Amino acid sequence: MSLSQAISTTATKAQIKKGAISKIYSREVNLNYLLVTVALYLTATANVSFFKQVLSIYPISSNIGFIISITGLLFGLMWLLFQLLAYRPIAKPVLIAMVFIAAVCGYFTDAYGTIFDREMLINSLQTDQAEAMDLVAFDFVFRVVLLGVVPAFIISKIRIKPSTWRRALWQRAATLVLSFALIATCLLPFGDQYASFFRQHKIVRSYANPITPIYAVITLGTDYLDEWRRPDTLILHATDAKRLAPVTGTGNAKPKLMVFVVGETARADHFGLNGYTRDTTPLLAKQANLYSFKNASSCGTSTAYSVPCMFSYANRDDFEVDHADYHENVLDTLHKQGVNVVWRDNNSSSKGVADRVTFEDYKTPDVNPNCDDECRDIGMLDGFDALVKSDALAKDTLIVLHQMGNHGPAYYKRYPKAFAAFKPVCMTNELSKCDDQSVINGYDNAIGYTDYFLNSVINTLKRYEQDYDVVMVYMSDHGESLGENNIYLHGMPYAIAPDAQKQVPVIVWSPTSNHIDANSVNKSSLASMVNQPVSHDFITPTLLNFFGVTTTEVAGAPTFFKTLR
Repeated sequence: MSLSQAISTTATKAQIKKGAISKIYSREVNLNYLLVTVALYLTATANVSFFKQVLSIYPISSNIGFIISITGLLFGLMWLLFQLLAYRPIAKPVLIAMVFIAAVCGYFTDAYGTIFDREMLINSLQTDQAEAMDLVAFDFVFRVVLLGVVPAFIISKIRIKPSTWRRALWQRAATLVLSFALIATCLLPFGDQYASFFRQHKIVRSYANPITPIYAVITLGTDYLDEWRRPDTLILHATDAKRLAPVTGTGNAKPKLMVFVVGETARADHFGLNGYTRDTTPLLAKQANLYSFKNASSCGTSTAYSVPCMFSYANRDDFEVDHADYHENVLDTLHKQGVNVVWRDNNSSSKGVADRVTFEDYKTPDVNPNCDDECRDIGMLDGFDALVKSDALAKDTLIVLHQMGNHGPAYYKRYPKAFAAFKPVCMTNELSKCDDQSVINGYDNAIGYTDYFLNSVINTLKRYEQDYDVVMVYMSDHGESLGENNIYLHGMPYAIAPDAQKQVPVIVWSPTSNHIDANSVNKSSLASMVNQPVSHDFITPTLLNFFGVTTTEVAGAPTFFKTLR
């Protein structure tokens, strides 16, 4: 064969191949067929965790009919959702968005057991770049490309068959009826099982993807629309607040100094002080006048929800995270009453709590002198003397330290290498790839670093006992799941979240010289409180009580301790 013949043959093959591809892309597809195809595709590829949860409750060997039914129900609901959202002018963008959402959410649900409800969506939007990078892994990129980018590209190239508005209307009406009929056909024969499923296994429904994330987006979107009707000015609280103690020390009265540590992702049952089998808190165990509360619950299961709730005037039952930015909190009241309030942050932010008081960001080496792989919590104690005056200028002071703490999934990054007491450690952010013990080892090492940090806070405060009534209060924002029932991290809906995400440590260091009631004989003492149920609701009245501020807004509210006057 001559060179010219070879070139001609190659060109002919290329034309044939190009022609075949062109024919595929030039074919017009009915929109309803496309909706059915994408719904089937996502049912099969984006719901691995959903079906795992279902099969763990209903073994296929004895529930094959119900499993087929619930598969049809999931497809029917997805098909119905697409029909309601994907009309011809916007069908491709909608379906592409659905495919991407399903790919991203499916990865995190399968890898970490994450449920993308409204609270998790808020938490995700407020996650900073460093935290987000902790979650990026090769498997994540691979899955998004394979299950998101590739099908999205195919959808973008498909030509949707044109239709008259009358024909399109009749077709859409017919397919809506068919989808409702499919849903009914799946539900009715197994009504008794579905009644039990929906009542007793609410969490499983939340794994449906992308139905749950889309519902969360719609809910959050309507909430943002509601913001237009919310007040433009700050809603004031404790307007009748009064100080019972002087701002500066005179005579025998000393000014007050509290360090309030906002913990991150710490669960109570992993603290040695609370009876954990491992000694994760050896330094704190040696401190005198230390009180560890054994039965404390959080307001929420995510930082974005819990931190504003911790310092709110609303209790957990009444708190609305969307309204928090429009309400004064206890820090605002203390600041107005002359207390020097400083918030030092080594986390993502104060979530709006410290917007009107002194805020210092310690997540950068420019400010935090203790940074290696990341900036360490201990750096927040740098320059402490500059915040606390030991002379005639001394005044009541509240210093809030917001930890990076045990923020997951990269627990191995949360402590310096010298604190790796428990080994081996899961050295990836893909926790499901590690055995449970190595995940727990990394988490417990981070608790050990918190032990070191809190011990350092206490030793720092001891230097000021002569000039101040000093106290340290530590309470975590929420807990963490470490693989129990194949659930990792946090952020699950509070009503169905496991106790591991809601039961948090509370530690109070209170020396006998600070006029706090610690007499074990007294029923209101610290010693008798450590086994009582407490919660984030106790924080606001405790802060006001310690600094001698009274207001009818918290009159009679329970506190961690009482200040003797």
